[in-house]
Amino acid sequence: MSRTMHEQLSPSFGSVAFDVYALFQLDNQARRFMPNTREFYRCQLQGFFRWAEAQHLTSLDEIKPIPLHSYLVHLQERGLTDSSVNAVARALRAFLNFCVREELLAQSPMRKVHMPRIDRRILPALAEEDVQRLLAACLSARDKAIVLVLLDTGCRAAELVGLVGRDIDLQSGEVHICAGKGGKDRIVFIGYKTRKHLLRYFMGTCTPAADELVWGSEKTCEPLMQSGLNQLLKRLGKCAGVAHCSPHTLRRTFALWSLRSGMDIYTLARLMGHTDITVLRQYLALTDLDLAKTHQRHGLVDHLAHQPQLSLSAVGRS
Repeated sequence: MSRTMHEQLSPSFGSVAFDVYALFQLDNQARRFMPNTREFYRCQLQGFFRWAEAQHLTSLDEIKPIPLHSYLVHLQERGLTDSSVNAVARALRAFLNFCVREELLAQSPMRKVHMPRIDRRILPALAEEDVQRLLAACLSARDKAIVLVLLDTGCRAAELVGLVGRDIDLQSGEVHICAGKGGKDRIVFIGYKTRKHLLRYFMGTCTPAADELVWGSEKTCEPLMQSGLNQLLKRLGKCAGVAHCSPHTLRRTFALWSLRSGMDIYTLARLMGHTDITVLRQYLALTDLDLAKTHQRHGLVDHLAHQPQLSLSAVGRS
């Protein structure tokens, strides 16, 4: 790593600490962690190293539970959300666990630090009307193809922008997600309508070569980056009157619509690249609410015609 990175992470927090951080990231790379994951650790840890220097913590041995608690409280007082503070705590836990594995620490001080709680509530999916307005807001074949691929596959933002020509089979509808989250490949699928709009996009530009990225910026012809994808969906959402529109909004919509249409949770987990169904169980809770509302609208007994009126209080007296 360059000295610039060293200074960015820790102006004077000891060369040993920086060297350990460098080894930590090297280990992450060897374990095939995605670049986004490694960047996540860098962003979360650099603030801690700067704070530690200001607190005159000069070695790993001085990172105790109390300073860690103090740092998390410091972040809360600065106005960071519970989710952001939890992200910092997870990065610290990963870094300190690495130090234990390398026998640089006897045990992780994070063992005695309570992880900040975050709201695990799953936001609702887009309604069909929202999706129709979102598609109507698309001014180009590329934009519409992007929205449809996200809705049809439930892929992550990084997975979408990383697609190359050979990953998409327009005949079978197979889409190869190469080295998704956790470094795992998987196959997802697009339907006829999505394939038709993809072909329309390719006809307007040119079919990408096997190793050529599928999505390009319409203004600069440079590859579409995650930041550009986020900006695109934010703009489309604003035009369509759809709040908080992001790649994950469409991924969440794919998950909920799939469950509502009868897909089993294990198949959905494979398509979405989840190694377990813990997260998807939270989506199931929303489909249970759908069932309750549907029963209220269509329950047979409550909608029987000419049934005798019976007071529940009368039942209690009988």
